[in-house]
Amino acid sequence: MVTGLTLAVGAWLTVEPVLRQDPRRTATIRVEIRVFDGATEVSAETRLRVRPSGSTETGRILEGGPLAADLPAGIYDVQAVRQQAGQVVSVRWAEKLVVMAYPDEGGRHLEVINFASGHGALQLRWPEGQAPDRAAVAVTVTKDGESRPTPARAIHGPGYALLVMPAGTYDVRIARTGKEPVVLSKFEVPADRTRMKVVQ
Repeated sequence: MVTGLTLAVGAWLTVEPVLRQDPRRTATIRVEIRVFDGATEVSAETRLRVRPSGSTETGRILEGGPLAADLPAGIYDVQAVRQQAGQVVSVRWAEKLVVMAYPDEGGRHLEVINFASGHGALQLRWPEGQAPDRAAVAVTVTKDGESRPTPARAIHGPGYALLVMPAGTYDVRIARTGKEPVVLSKFEVPADRTRMKVVQ
C-alpha cells in the first residue's frame, strides 16, 4: 500500500537534486537602468527602488552614479523618483520587468524607464558587445506609413546604441562604414518596454 507520506518523500527525492543543480538560481545579471523624460535622459536626477515584483521588501536603492546592480534572474518592479533642487518632480513605476540570462546579452541587461507616457526604447547590440566606432554608424528611423525620417538620436553605452522614441512601428536603417546597411522593417517598439536587437 502506498501512503501519502511515501508519495511526498518520493516526489521530494525526485525533484530535489534537479533544483540543487540548477545554476540559474545563483547566477546574477548586470542590470543597467537608464531613465528618460521623452528623449531627454534624466538618469542623474533619478533615484530608483528595485524589488522583486509583487513583494513588500524594501528593495535596493540606486542613485548618484550609474544606475546598475547585479540581480538574480527574476521579475522586478522599479520605482523611479525624479528630483530637482531637492524637490520631487515626478514618480513613475515600471512593473514586471523581466531579467533573465539571455544568450545575446552576455550577462548584461538594459531597461529604460520613461517619465513621458507612450514611449519605448530600442537597444541595438553588436555581436560579442563590440560596438563599431560611433562616427562610423548612422541610424535612421522612419515611422510606418510616413515618408520622412523620425528625429531620433542614438545614445551610446558599453557595446550598444540606444534609441528612445514614441511607441510605434518603424523601419530602422543601420549604416556602417565598409558594410552593407542593415534594415529592420516594420520593427515594433512597444510603450514602456525596451526591445533589443543584435545587429550582425
